[in-house]
Amino acid sequence: MSVPSKPGPPENSRLRRTFGFRLKHFLPGGEAFSLRRFSITEAALLLIVAYLTSRGLGVVRQTLLNMLFGTGPEANAYYAAAYLPETLFDLVAGGALVHAFIPVFLSYEKDHGQREVWRLTSLVFNVMLVALTLLVLVGEFLTPAFVYHWLVPGYAPAEQEMTVVLTRILLLQPLFLGLGTVITAALNSKRQFLLPAVSIAVYNVGVIAGLSVSFLLPGVGIYGPTGGILLAVALQVLVMLPALLKQEARYSFTWDLKHPGLREILRLLVPNMLAVALTACAPIIDTAFISYMSDSASLAAQRNAYMLFALPLALVAQAVGQAALPRLASLATARKYVRLRQTLLKVLGTSLVFSILSALALYLFGKPGIHVLFQHGAFDSHSAYVTDVALLGYALALPGQAAASLLILTFYALKNALVPFCTTIVAFLAHLGALVFFVRILTGSSQIIAVPLALAADGIASTLLLSALLWLVFLPARVRNDLSLQRLARKRAYQKSLL
Repeated sequence: MSVPSKPGPPENSRLRRTFGFRLKHFLPGGEAFSLRRFSITEAALLLIVAYLTSRGLGVVRQTLLNMLFGTGPEANAYYAAAYLPETLFDLVAGGALVHAFIPVFLSYEKDHGQREVWRLTSLVFNVMLVALTLLVLVGEFLTPAFVYHWLVPGYAPAEQEMTVVLTRILLLQPLFLGLGTVITAALNSKRQFLLPAVSIAVYNVGVIAGLSVSFLLPGVGIYGPTGGILLAVALQVLVMLPALLKQEARYSFTWDLKHPGLREILRLLVPNMLAVALTACAPIIDTAFISYMSDSASLAAQRNAYMLFALPLALVAQAVGQAALPRLASLATARKYVRLRQTLLKVLGTSLVFSILSALALYLFGKPGIHVLFQHGAFDSHSAYVTDVALLGYALALPGQAAASLLILTFYALKNALVPFCTTIVAFLAHLGALVFFVRILTGSSQIIAVPLALAADGIASTLLLSALLWLVFLPARVRNDLSLQRLARKRAYQKSLL
């Protein structure tokens, strides 16, 4: 008869390690910063500081952009031009790749060791480079048709032409960001968050540099910040390379589309890509609706309002989710589903409280904040009013969007990409239905609130559906196969046999 293994540390001790905070992890001395492993709380704090820094610089960037271009044709073209590059990046890389890569990286490292896991990382890097290059080339060719007939069909021809030119320049952005995402995913899998956090913070430095060129050389116009975006994404990649070298990562030129690790990543990535593609249709449809709105300030106002909404969303959902995903994936790989459930409940509860408080802050302080931050130069009082109307709608959307994003991450930690995809379909239909409904019943400058209210509708639909499936179907089935519970059952059976 086998003797049961020695019991591990108490559950409270494990949770303290998972969520604990140690100041010495942030102080000089000991191992290099780029090698330190952080708890969920520590990693979330690093990422929150990074997002706050980035958003603070983003406010500076947006203030300069508004002073130079206000809500005029150049600004509208600049905002619209970002959609196709961002969509291509999100489709192939972005969160889609991170969510697919981290669970596979952790399980592959556990089963095959360091050498093979870095070989898999190199393979993913190579496949990503080829895929993004092909997509960018196709995008360059299809840009005019996309802009004229889908993105901004209601714009004047001159604005449409400017949008085409800016879109083609910005299509280089996904190449840099896609390769940087592979590096970020590998470092996060190792629970290394410092330099990925720094890369988030430095993004707006490049854009501000481009705006500075436009200030010094007015003839450059909107091409200054456009070039600044390309500088920014290059800086993001370069800043993470030292951490990758410290991990003793080894690049190898390998190409094996039948590699089992790559196939598992693709199994998770393909439904994720479809979900991202469907999600990306929502802002494109939003933009098309906005292009027909009677108030010409609507698109620029919506983008400004979304930027303010994106800050608390980044803090309570993206930062926390990015910090928690490696831990959730690690627990799922180890079949410790009870601890996964406890960890998720704590993460969700904390995020929900802060998202509600943040929504109240947007409602109470949005109007004076817009006045102080943006109402300068070409950005007049009417621009501020339309932006405030949009921001009120985004305040309502915040809690649902934050909860949905964290629940989706849990399914990816469980290596299930089908449920998020099906949920995305439901959310998209809710978004489209709400958008049509609110655009029809609203008029004038108030029509812009239809866009964030549609986002609120899809967030609520996603949260309700994901919660029901996770708590009523998926977790109960897996908890019964929890390794810790099985070891406890064996221990009790052994003790009973001794009586």
